[in-house]
Amino acid sequence: MSDQKDQTSFEGQLPPGPLRAILEKSANQTAADLCEQLEEAGDKAIRAACAKKQFELKTGNCSDRCQTVEEPKIVPCLRLRWGDSPQDHLETDDTEVLCITVCNPYSNVVLKDFNLDLFVLTAAGGAVPNLPDGNPSVMIKPQFNICFDDIPACDPQKPDSSCVSREVVLINRGAVAGQYKVFALYCFEACFTKLAVERTPFVLDLVSS
Repeated sequence: MSDQKDQTSFEGQLPPGPLRAILEKSANQTAADLCEQLEEAGDKAIRAACAKKQFELKTGNCSDRCQTVEEPKIVPCLRLRWGDSPQDHLETDDTEVLCITVCNPYSNVVLKDFNLDLFVLTAAGGAVPNLPDGNPSVMIKPQFNICFDDIPACDPQKPDSSCVSREVVLINRGAVAGQYKVFALYCFEACFTKLAVERTPFVLDLVSS
């Protein structure tokens, strides 16, 4: 994406109202920044105009205080795979390509902007011993910010469509033989699609003109 400023000139075409001041200062701003400011100013103007209306009807959940919705327990499926043959074991001096797969088991939610970090610890939960050069004797690269984008909702007709895979490399150099633990730390946004009709309608009372 280009970092160049939008050179569009608004001279002689500036609209009246709250958007004018923003456009008058557009010379040193990007188009993305301007559009965001214009949208915010438009929302503010509409909100102010609506607040001046004299009559109001309410329906639905119109609490005067902010509420916290009960958060559902959402747990993705994580799979770690390796080995190009039955004899392809993980060795103490080895470089192995691993596949980390994230699957969404839910049909009514999308896991948005799924980001994952991987941590290798010893079987006892301690740090992996370092080599003389300071690097861990067992490590995974990349370790941080492994981006999976969006994990689609589960489709029973297309089971693989709700899984996204990434490749990482396990690097073992002079490692102590034994078990190691790989922990996954992840972040995502849960996006539900909700369609509803409010059962209580707005009732408008019309009087004779």
